[in-house]
Amino acid sequence: MMSLLRLHTALRPRVVSAVTCGVVEPVLRAPYLSTARWLPEFFAWPEQKRRAWQRDRLQAVLRHARNEVPYYRDVLAGRDVDGVDLTELPVIDKAMMRPCMDNFLSRGWRDIPHIAKKTGGSTGDPFQYPLDKRAWVHIYGANLYFWESTGYRYGERLVMVSSPPSLQSASEGLKTRLRSVLEGRVISAAGCHIDPETSLERALAAGRARGALWYGYASHIAAMADAVLEAGVRVPAPKAIVTTAELLFPTWRERIEQAFEAPLRDQYGCNDGGIMSQGCSHDRLHLAENVSIVEILDDAGRRCPPGEEGDVVVTNLHARTLPFLRYRIGDRAVLGAGTCPCGTEGTFLERVVGRHGDNLQLPNGKHVSMHPLGKCFFDARHVRRYQFVQPEPGRIQVRLEVEPGFDADERSMILGEVRRVVGSVVDVDLTTDEPMEITRGGKHRVIVRAFDTA
Repeated sequence: MMSLLRLHTALRPRVVSAVTCGVVEPVLRAPYLSTARWLPEFFAWPEQKRRAWQRDRLQAVLRHARNEVPYYRDVLAGRDVDGVDLTELPVIDKAMMRPCMDNFLSRGWRDIPHIAKKTGGSTGDPFQYPLDKRAWVHIYGANLYFWESTGYRYGERLVMVSSPPSLQSASEGLKTRLRSVLEGRVISAAGCHIDPETSLERALAAGRARGALWYGYASHIAAMADAVLEAGVRVPAPKAIVTTAELLFPTWRERIEQAFEAPLRDQYGCNDGGIMSQGCSHDRLHLAENVSIVEILDDAGRRCPPGEEGDVVVTNLHARTLPFLRYRIGDRAVLGAGTCPCGTEGTFLERVVGRHGDNLQLPNGKHVSMHPLGKCFFDARHVRRYQFVQPEPGRIQVRLEVEPGFDADERSMILGEVRRVVGSVVDVDLTTDEPMEITRGGKHRVIVRAFDTA
């Protein structure tokens, strides 16, 4: 019996792949797995060839936008798109698009194969939009390519850790649900709660599912790790764990790897605009250059040099229904320089800093981003998660969730580091008694500011 089970486990990826490429993709008219299998060849191309491929796709999108999209018909009026440099286009965002969507949608857009999508609304401002099926194919194909780089094989059981809105496959209809069944997806304890009891049950359910890959919010998997370590139980390890949708803190990474003894990779992406990337062994996020062109811009709209923090701006190379050309997605990141130490060629992000606006505003008008705040906890060995709540510019409450061993010395060290970063004019209080605030989608918030910046 065990031999038959092992044979079934070994054969299933081959069968699922064959059925997907031979039946599912033609029916859906979406060659997502075929794209994933082509990507190793694409990423092996010389940089000059990859850039030429990107330019060809960009020019095709620009040509379509000039002819079919009212907004770009005005912006590109009389221009030969072959001579248009990307930096000549205006930067747009959802706040600019939402009041006048008809100006950004292609003429006859309903006839272009597309998928109805929406953002998770973690900022309280969800955005509904149509995404070209062709664009989705490249995003999901890159996603599968990155997953398979961890040792997972398409068709092996995949555990979706909890079910926040952005990860629910059922929200996209019958075809998506059927694809999820074919792919062997399992939801491990649906919901957004991360209390110890729920987190332990979620971890045990993931173990019982015998998934080859676990995929979910970083905070949820970190809470699972805490619960497993506290209970002193062992959970069957997957081949790999991929976290997504939130910043992966070093302490979370350490506890996840300790609890589950599986390789951990972090993923960063978004469908609106179109980004897909995954961390390497050196924690750099390698961008899927088949999906989009990514720029990092400063406050004046200039491109930041590598190593400098700025706004993430994306140009989708396939979206025609609603072209995302120089679309500011609301995140802050730092572009990497040269070739990554892991040896992988191509563009990569040194780090993602967080959402635009995820910063503390000091009384002197200066802003403090999450990166220097995170450094305040590098030597805090008993802090599970932290949160900065700022009710007014001159007052900050640091909320901590701690584990046994947290003492007065560690408390004093953290307060000293935070005060060093924000300055003496800010009143800093530290508490271990207040609950952490999360978004409606279940994401952990590092900074909660109760007032708008000027």
